[in-house]
Amino acid sequence: MTQNRPKIVDPREAERRRSLIYKILAAVVLAVIAVVVVILVIPDKEDSATGGSATPSVVTDNGSIRITGAPKGATPKAVLTIVEDFQCPACKAYEGSMGEAIASLAKNPNVAVDYRTIAFLDTKFGNTYSAEAMNASLCVAESSGKDGDFTKWKTFHDSLFANQTEEGGPGLGSDKMIKLAKDAGVTGVTSCINDKQFGKWITKHSSDVMNSKDVDGNAFSGTPWVQLNGKTVQFSSPAELIAAVTAAAK
Repeated sequence: MTQNRPKIVDPREAERRRSLIYKILAAVVLAVIAVVVVILVIPDKEDSATGGSATPSVVTDNGSIRITGAPKGATPKAVLTIVEDFQCPACKAYEGSMGEAIASLAKNPNVAVDYRTIAFLDTKFGNTYSAEAMNASLCVAESSGKDGDFTKWKTFHDSLFANQTEEGGPGLGSDKMIKLAKDAGVTGVTSCINDKQFGKWITKHSSDVMNSKDVDGNAFSGTPWVQLNGKTVQFSSPAELIAAVTAAAK
């Protein structure tokens, strides 16, 4: 009968195998650490398009987003200013009734349409949605309008009003606004929106507008506040709006 003999293990070979295994495991761990470091250190390009500034660079001297067909650097003869709040139902109604007329006027090289957004209703209801929506609007403008083309911003602007929630409520929330921005073709705004990048500027700007007067001395009384060349105006129809602005542009 043949007896099973115990297998003789070469201790040097066993040590080489253990050493190889340790080296492989160490390499794997280092590779994982390297990937994590890259993810944490390299900024997300999708979130860097606004430049990280706390002051918007694409607004006019009075904090407006200006849409115009005028040549760059030219001063339009007629400036239609619309002071609005994204939480304001009356502003949504105004955009619904006058929006097409305003868009047609903006194509006139002698006309500029200034959208001067403020966070007015936050002070009335004690919430923060007006400022959050305004901040998101500025994030989109910074990301997509540095060349002076605010087409995507206007699409986002209209989407905010189209999706407007109950006045005084919590609002759309960051995730929804980020989605609306992407639907408008704008990326690079996630951090800007989540971090409320322009919050301090919005507070000061809104206060300045709410404490201002038009050229005739009429004080701010609510949104929408529509001005033509600095004078408070009211129009009963799109046709009346077009006629007045066109006359001022001649």
